[in-house]
Amino acid sequence: MIRKRGSQKKVCGNPMSVYRYHLQFEGKVSPQDEMGEQMGIEAEAKVGPGLDAAIGAEGAQAKFECLVMNNMDGSFTLQGEVILAGGLLAISTYRPSSLEESPDPAIQRGTAECRIDSGTGSFSGADGTVTLNFTVNEDARFTDLQTGLIFVG
Repeated sequence: MIRKRGSQKKVCGNPMSVYRYHLQFEGKVSPQDEMGEQMGIEAEAKVGPGLDAAIGAEGAQAKFECLVMNNMDGSFTLQGEVILAGGLLAISTYRPSSLEESPDPAIQRGTAECRIDSGTGSFSGADGTVTLNFTVNEDARFTDLQTGLIFVG
């Protein structure tokens, strides 16, 4: 069964809203300590057409901010926030992720699977996942094709 974005489904008698988004965030990576063990990311995305108002109207800005903690084995974890029109999603990785070389020596690529830890506004009580599929270039420019699946209810 296919449902519209933000559609409601009854689960155990309670209405359940499901939101989906796919946004391209662009921003910068900045060191947060002298050792390079923690990195901050700040990025923005322009919302496209066809998404639920809780994600944002076409042309609205969404924001992504996180703190990346690099591990000794080359993996990393992150904690951050996705700020959408309807509220904020607090996210964190649920398993270590990694950054690796790409065919272009000036670009590194990586992925991270995050759980939604909490939400505010339209996303109060949210559960779900956010997946990051990103690159970082030699100028510390960050580009992320981010997909979110949000359950509220």
